Amino acid sequence: MTRPRKNQPQITNSPFKQLRLNAELSQEQLARNIGVAISTIRRWEKGEAEPTMTVLQMKAFCQTFQTSLDQLPNSLLPNESSS
Repeated sequence: MTRPRKNQPQITNSPFKQLRLNAELSQEQLARNIGVAISTIRRWEKGEAEPTMTVLQMKAFCQTFQTSLDQLPNSLLPNESSS
């Protein structure tokens, strides 16, 4: 199995992972930036857990991706049916 080259975008079904890859961040960098464990990032990207963050973590997340909450893709938000 060949690994994708660093500059080659990866294809993924996870909008969370795609956002991270587009920003050229490692799981470790993102985890450090928003104050969660790397294993948490992995679970979010695999769809094993819904992303949940404190207000401070969400602010750090938006700062990391240089965007506002309103500009984040809707696919990153929890499903209406799960609330």
